[in-house]
Amino acid sequence: MEKWTNAVLNHPWIVITIVLLITVLTGSFLPRLVFNASIDAMIPDDDPVLADLRQIADDFGSQEMFFIAIEGEDVFSPSTLRKIADLAEKLETLPGVEEVQSPFNAQIVESSYFGIEIRPMVALVPQTPEDIAQFKEDILASSYAERLITSDGRGAALLLDLSAVNTERSQLLSQIEKIVVGFKGPEEIHIVGDAYVLHYTEQAMKQDLLKLVPFVVLVIILVLYLMFRSVLGVFVPLATVGASLIWTMGIMSLLRIPVSMISMIIPVVLVTLGIASSIHILNKYQEGLAKGLGKREALQDTFRKITSPVVMAALTTAVGFGSLITAFVHPIREFGVLTALGVMIAMGLSLSLVPALLILAKEPKLRIVKVNKRKGLLTTLLNTFTKWAIVYSRRLAIVALLVLLVFIFGATRLTLESNIVNYFGESSPVKKGTRVIEDVFGGSMQISVVVDTGQEDGIKDPKVLAELIAIEDYLNSWETINHATSIADVVRELNQALWDGEPEFYALPDTREGVAQQLLLFTMQGGSGLDTLVSYDYSRALVTAQMKTLDAHTLSSVITQVEDYLSQQYDARSDLEVRLIGTPKVMMRLMNRYVQTQVSSLVSSTIAVGIIVALLMKSVALGLLSLIPLLFTVVLNFGIMGYAGLPLDAVTSVIASLAIGIGVDYAIHYISRYRQELADGQTVAKALEKTGISAGRSIFYNALALVMGFLVLVFSHFRAIGVFGFLISITMIVSSLAALLVIPLLLKVFSKDKKEEVTR
Repeated sequence: MEKWTNAVLNHPWIVITIVLLITVLTGSFLPRLVFNASIDAMIPDDDPVLADLRQIADDFGSQEMFFIAIEGEDVFSPSTLRKIADLAEKLETLPGVEEVQSPFNAQIVESSYFGIEIRPMVALVPQTPEDIAQFKEDILASSYAERLITSDGRGAALLLDLSAVNTERSQLLSQIEKIVVGFKGPEEIHIVGDAYVLHYTEQAMKQDLLKLVPFVVLVIILVLYLMFRSVLGVFVPLATVGASLIWTMGIMSLLRIPVSMISMIIPVVLVTLGIASSIHILNKYQEGLAKGLGKREALQDTFRKITSPVVMAALTTAVGFGSLITAFVHPIREFGVLTALGVMIAMGLSLSLVPALLILAKEPKLRIVKVNKRKGLLTTLLNTFTKWAIVYSRRLAIVALLVLLVFIFGATRLTLESNIVNYFGESSPVKKGTRVIEDVFGGSMQISVVVDTGQEDGIKDPKVLAELIAIEDYLNSWETINHATSIADVVRELNQALWDGEPEFYALPDTREGVAQQLLLFTMQGGSGLDTLVSYDYSRALVTAQMKTLDAHTLSSVITQVEDYLSQQYDARSDLEVRLIGTPKVMMRLMNRYVQTQVSSLVSSTIAVGIIVALLMKSVALGLLSLIPLLFTVVLNFGIMGYAGLPLDAVTSVIASLAIGIGVDYAIHYISRYRQELADGQTVAKALEKTGISAGRSIFYNALALVMGFLVLVFSHFRAIGVFGFLISITMIVSSLAALLVIPLLLKVFSKDKKEEVTR
């Protein structure tokens, strides 16, 4: 490694030129970055749950719901009814909006001279008291009651069918947003649906990147200046992280990997993590200058002693992130691999660009004097930590154990979350709109039951239609599931209309032929919408319902019980195949996989990090020793989540692996410096004291930079990202304190049993 350092110091401009060329090249790919926050993107394409959902979408149309919800004191007032009609008319003019179903054009079936007549609910928007009263009576007596308008007058809804392809969807939704804003007041108008959630999420992700990355850079600049009090101490680390960030995101764009809800935090993570190596290098470099070494000699001495811990720290951090490659969720895997790549790039630049810049720059003004002469608040604090570990080791061990037990209990209270709506704060339009749809209309997600007869026209059998009604009744029996409907409802309405609207004839015909004739008559009279309820050959049908947003435990319970019911009723039958599909089931699938991701990444990262440290330090004991502080970090993280009611979701499920990969850096730098002090002939106590001050200072500022950098994430549009920023900051505090308290305690105990063998 000394040959490499000398080569860089001899040819710094070559190194800088190469870095600049690669930075310009990779930076040219950045405008091609794309964003994708779809829940479908989180699951492998061949997963059976997602495959079922896509198959049903191909056969019956999209299973996504897209509402415009109008909330007011009385939507039956003339002005509000006119506003609803004008809004629907305006939205229908947009390219990409296939149809707008409103309370006025909702399809109604009546008896007539020709058998039945299919007409819209009203021909003109009702404005007189008499017309409004008749409209209210008619729509509340229909199947659209509580779906398109509520009996209490609190809300009305427009149901949009969007045909725009994905590339046009963002532009279409922006136009819808603009139109809706123009119609607000005094009524509240909300946009609700998977497509809008996806659109809003992607826009918020872009805004977050534009806001959070500069913010975190400013925070890092402040921390660096507090530590080094020089332009050089700020510029060198920022140049390193800037180049590593551009390289990583450029490679991401080149490989056409979209920015997801998880990978959007990569820039903040890399900017925050990337300065760690530079902090340790600059700190060691200043120590060399303080000893009277010349610039070149100080740099040679710095990289001779610091390269090994820098490489170890980068490797273990990369392994922590890389362990996420075992994750089931696509974006988590991409996040892990790309961040690991970014960490390794930052390491390479720390060992090449940093010495190249330092050899060309003027030596910084020294703020650091000899280690044994340092005074000040930080030095006093670090000395106190070392004293506690050496003098009060037993008490410290007891306190640490008690803290561990308390947070282990908290971890047992951990919950799960996979609904992206819950990633937003209460004030976001997504969350507010979803709440209105659920409170007023009964649910914002669609869940469906597929009934497959396996034969053409099988659905026309009255016995099969009766099964659809039985499934509807079962779904409607749940408080969290509402408005179940199927083609059986259409057939019953047709039958009732043919019998002059008599209520007792809201029933199924007795024969298959009767059903077929009624459906043919419905089609001939201009009826529409059957293709969303039944397949073209009438072999399969859907029972669809609205479902409320639920917490993970309740969602899992409801889905499991519904599937158990369907299994008990139909698994033994050979004439029908019945299964549950829908976004809620995809969410449950994700929740189960979050746990799998957490366990697999924790195990793999812990084992890999331990092995790397043991091999590089040539000591199994030190490899195991470096992992012990991480136990506190991981347990406290889960304990805090449990006590605070913070769920394990797509974002927070990566924290434990990050904590292992990042947190072990502190232990590595502490142990490496301790071994150097022993190699210089210091006693164990003196080595711990000097290590506590020298390595402790770097650890303190490194942790401060990480905490301040990650706390920037609390200003994200997404509650989940804010929670991630808060939790990862807590883990950095815990892991740094563990390194400064637990590591010296264990080193002291270890030194009693076995003499440390260290080679220079």
